[in-house]
Amino acid sequence: MYTDENYLWGWVAYVLGVLCVLTVIWIFSRKLRFDAIRHLSLIVASVILLTPVTAYRDDPHLAPAFFVSLYEGFIATGSNVSFQRALAPILALVFFAIVLYGLARYLIAKLKSLKKVNV
Repeated sequence: MYTDENYLWGWVAYVLGVLCVLTVIWIFSRKLRFDAIRHLSLIVASVILLTPVTAYRDDPHLAPAFFVSLYEGFIATGSNVSFQRALAPILALVFFAIVLYGLARYLIAKLKSLKKVNV
């Protein structure tokens, strides 16, 4: 079994890889006409790739939920094995991230309109 330090360094390497993927998504999407599409693509990709879940049911170490879901859905055998254990947190966090993004966009637009009225 791996030590806690091994898991830490694994997560450091994984997060650096995710940052590279998000940089590529940002580069390819920066010329999009609509800001909301660019922002939402980065938010959804970030949530999907960075949502953690316990790697095994009896082990407290965390792993990326995306890969746990793929593993349990395609490779793992046994009872109570499915996509849902890791997919449910991803879907919930994507929903909350989109709602928070929409709320932030609304508040920023309101503040900008108030600023224009006061000037």
